[in-house]
This record gives sequence, structure tokens and C-alpha cells, in this order.
Amino acid sequence: MKPFALSLIIFWIIIILAPAILAYLIWGFFIFVWINILAFFKNVKSNKEDYVKFGNYKIYR
Repeated sequence: MKPFALSLIIFWIIIILAPAILAYLIWGFFIFVWINILAFFKNVKSNKEDYVKFGNYKIYR
């Protein structure tokens, strides 16, 4: 069995046995998403020029 498939099976067994862990994973995911959204808007507002930068790419408005 492939290691990735085995790790997914083990992960789901843990989730079935302890569902509270799933709540913490979802909570952490939403915090991560909100931090990224806030960082994106902070980057857009602080930028005086007419483009948004993603890595090495510039998207002009």
C-alpha cells in the first residue's frame, strides 16, 4: 500500500475515534484563511500603484 494512502487511512481512523480533532483542524483552517485575507488587503491598501502583486506577477487594474 502506498504511504500516502496509508496516512489517509490512519488520519480518518483518528478522526472517527476522536472527532474533536476535526473541530480544531477546521478552526485552524479558518484562522489561516482569515490571516491570508487580511494580509492580502493590507498589501493592496498599502500599495499606491495601480496593480496587485502575486509573487513575481503584477495584475493591473
